[in-house]
Amino acid sequence: MNSGADVTERGGGEAVRLLMANEPRAYREGIAAAIRELRPGVEVTTVEPDDLEGSILRLTPDIVVCNRATSPVREGVSVWVELYPDYAPWSVVSVRGVRSTLAEIQLPDILSIVDLTAGA
Repeated sequence: MNSGADVTERGGGEAVRLLMANEPRAYREGIAAAIRELRPGVEVTTVEPDDLEGSILRLTPDIVVCNRATSPVREGVSVWVELYPDYAPWSVVSVRGVRSTLAEIQLPDILSIVDLTAGA
């Protein structure tokens, strides 16, 4: 995965939509601000975790970043990142049904996921 390129549109020219609903709020807002700066073509929306499921229906995101991937996330979003679920020391990434675990996810990893999604 290449985190250096500014590839933020999907094949049809539509911007990648990223929905962030992780805790703590400062972490969520900090990651969102960094992505907006480094990938200006990405539509980044932040919501409280309690608003995640309704926001998925309303916004139809391409990527969701959250602390707990609920059924609507797993079944309705093709790319999602579960940041440190239940305070675990790892994160789970699912890209079109293929899951992997990362010991210490970093911003470049999230940017790579955005770039990968944009290239689809």
